[in-house]
Amino acid sequence: MDKIAWITDSMAFFPPGEAEKIGVHVVPTVIIINGESYREYVDLSVEELDAKMRHDSSVIPTTSQPSFGELVELYERLKTEGYDYGYAVHITSGLSGTYASSVAAADAVGFKLYAIDSYTGGANQQEMLRVSMQLAQAGKRPEEVVTVLEQFKHQSHFYLIIGNMETMRRSGRVSSSQFLLANMLNIKPIVKFDEVGKLVPFKKVRSIKKAFNEMTSEIASQIAKSGLYRQTLYIGHTLARPAAEQLRDALQAKLPQISIEITQFGPSILTHAGSETVGVFWFDEIHVPT
Repeated sequence: MDKIAWITDSMAFFPPGEAEKIGVHVVPTVIIINGESYREYVDLSVEELDAKMRHDSSVIPTTSQPSFGELVELYERLKTEGYDYGYAVHITSGLSGTYASSVAAADAVGFKLYAIDSYTGGANQQEMLRVSMQLAQAGKRPEEVVTVLEQFKHQSHFYLIIGNMETMRRSGRVSSSQFLLANMLNIKPIVKFDEVGKLVPFKKVRSIKKAFNEMTSEIASQIAKSGLYRQTLYIGHTLARPAAEQLRDALQAKLPQISIEITQFGPSILTHAGSETVGVFWFDEIHVPT
């Protein structure tokens, strides 16, 4: 039987210890603060980054894709340990160059890699890894596994309510005048991944309640049209558990037949969208061969 490795990056946002438990190798996204680099989850938790940002308004973190050298080291080690090949599921290339770097690093050391640009992130990224494991354990060849994963990436949905406009103002992603207007009108921007995994605007609404209503209606409409894989929906949040639970309750009232799991985003989402960010993600109904 083939010895197979599974690889992803930290923007899959596995809970602590979960990736190691199921045998997934995670390469960390890099958070840069005042010229100093921190590896996501390894050197810096979301709580620690939030504390730094609250304590010092001059802290303006940025992110960088995982180190190419760390990727090369990983694939060299997997090759040395006798792995025949690996499956890598990475954060959408619409947000990061991780996928391209991973492919290049594996190629540089001669490690056979079946890599997927997921067009998504978070728990959807995790789910695609679990599907690849399920298929491999069922004896499916790599070409069959990749075909199914390609189907998943094209039937993925990801909506995000930006939680903290101050974070975006400090990083220069919105101007001071835009920030002032958004605060005055209590505007909550909602963004989503498009069909090729790029973040695009969905709607701007006034108040978090209206944002939740918009999200709930949109999600219910999408699920009615295309179904829901495993009847499971995911809500992610950045230090906003009460808001995530409020959104879960609203969705559950409209869709009582589905299961909703709450997860937490990592430092990289805090860096770009701020605390109190809430997102919803899922896949359309997809048949997975057995």
